[in-house]
Amino acid sequence: MKRLLSLLGITIFSILILCCSSGKRVLLTESQDKLLIVKAHDYYLKGLFLQQEERYNEALVQYYQALLYDSTSSSIYNSVAENHMKLGHFDTALYYLNKSTKIKPDDEETLQLTAECFINLNQDDKAIAILKELLEINPFNEEARNFILYLYQKNNNDIGKAEQYEELISLYGRDPAMLETMAKIYLKHDNFERALHFYSEVLKVDSTNVRILYLMGIINEQNLKYDKAIKNFQEVLKYDPDNTDAIEHLAMLYRRKQKWNDIIIIYQPIFNKDSTDIGARVVMAEAYYYLKKLGRAKQLLLPAMENKNSPWGAYDLMGRIELESKNYLQALTNFNKIIEKDSTNRFGWLFLGFTYTDMGEISQAEKNYKQAVIKLPKDASLWSYYGLTMYSQKKYKEAVHPLKKALELEPLSMNALTTLPIIYENLKMYNQCDSLYEIAIKRFPDNDLLLNNYSYSLSERNIRVDEALEMAKKAVKGQPQNAAFLDTIGWIYFKLGQYEDAELYIKKSIEIQSNSPVVLEHLGDVYLKLKNIKQALNYWIDALNITPENNSLIEKVEKYR
Repeated sequence: MKRLLSLLGITIFSILILCCSSGKRVLLTESQDKLLIVKAHDYYLKGLFLQQEERYNEALVQYYQALLYDSTSSSIYNSVAENHMKLGHFDTALYYLNKSTKIKPDDEETLQLTAECFINLNQDDKAIAILKELLEINPFNEEARNFILYLYQKNNNDIGKAEQYEELISLYGRDPAMLETMAKIYLKHDNFERALHFYSEVLKVDSTNVRILYLMGIINEQNLKYDKAIKNFQEVLKYDPDNTDAIEHLAMLYRRKQKWNDIIIIYQPIFNKDSTDIGARVVMAEAYYYLKKLGRAKQLLLPAMENKNSPWGAYDLMGRIELESKNYLQALTNFNKIIEKDSTNRFGWLFLGFTYTDMGEISQAEKNYKQAVIKLPKDASLWSYYGLTMYSQKKYKEAVHPLKKALELEPLSMNALTTLPIIYENLKMYNQCDSLYEIAIKRFPDNDLLLNNYSYSLSERNIRVDEALEMAKKAVKGQPQNAAFLDTIGWIYFKLGQYEDAELYIKKSIEIQSNSPVVLEHLGDVYLKLKNIKQALNYWIDALNITPENNSLIEKVEKYR
């Protein structure tokens, strides 16, 4: 055993000095004290030989005899403890180790034996605490380090393992494999900051490690640190220009930031190498589309239109280009191709509806959305647009169901929240109207459209007009150039009898948008209250020219002409 070898290599005199930790044996002479130490040493050596031969009980007898002559030696207590451990007496071993600790608190052997006892007693937390103490005394103790790593592994304590690895790195320097292991541990526990730190440490060893740069980009992208992710993927492409994964992620990030020219730059080399690459064509075409270079976008897409294996996104983009160019038949053709490829593609149905609406064929848009919600019954957007097409045709009762369905599927659906209260108002279902407005404004207290619409609804019914004015002020503050909002606040001032303020805001509304018959009529009504009949007639007549069948206007003009 290791202690036997070390003890045989030193002199009796040195043993006497090491083992005699107290010079306070006041009843003994110096020669008697030395004699006791020598006897203790003799018994101790006999114990060591017996222990070496695995005769643990016999060894213990010799160690106990040694203690009778010297009870101040931590080495003897450690040997007693070690033999009890060999016999499986771990609680007894701890008793003697405790005595050893009192004599020599920082003894590495005592601490290590204590940790082993706790491990065998399945008291891992106590063992870890002792091992940490031991490693503070001697951070280069490999056996203690291995024990603590084993315990962390056994208890699935990845963070504890990582902390040990950090200490090892501080002692022995950067090891890329160990740094990666630590990064993975922290990544597993969603500690992204620490994971990125250790990946960065790997790059200090090898700044061209493309795999690490890519991983860092993914982590930053997932944690919404888009600028950092962009730098990571740019670095990847610096060392590996053909890395398609990095190109795709970088393109998505550029798309999010609307950096359309940058998308073209990274895809141009791919396109130059292989002009038949449909993916590169579609991505570049989309970038040109958002740069308002529709001709170039269309030019890139045309070959894709002839390829049956083109992704649906190619037809979607071409359809949008045709829609913006008012080429409705071509737009419809492309959006229908999307649905032919996949009848559950929501974008095909949505843009078909948008195209019919832009054409003014609202009833056809309604039929489209009716088919769409059969295919996609859980799509809130399709239900909301279905309801909107009915509302546009003044099918108020029919519109209620699809808009309520949209809110069931998506309680924050803005289309439904802004349209359904108006429908309730038209149906004179005022309780439902106000209730829904209250819920919507509670969810979106700063939504200008909701504030404007609710305030106008209240003013039209001549109720809670002061409250309506506060909401209208807030809406106008948010959108000071919105003609409809300016008319609303002006009309509320009219209801409150503040005609000069009403004139000011409604005139501003007409300056921005001069062809609204409702606003023109409102301003005429204001001038009537200001006793300016001539001006009132002028605005009423302008409104009547736009809506010649408006009986209310006809009566006003005939009455005051």
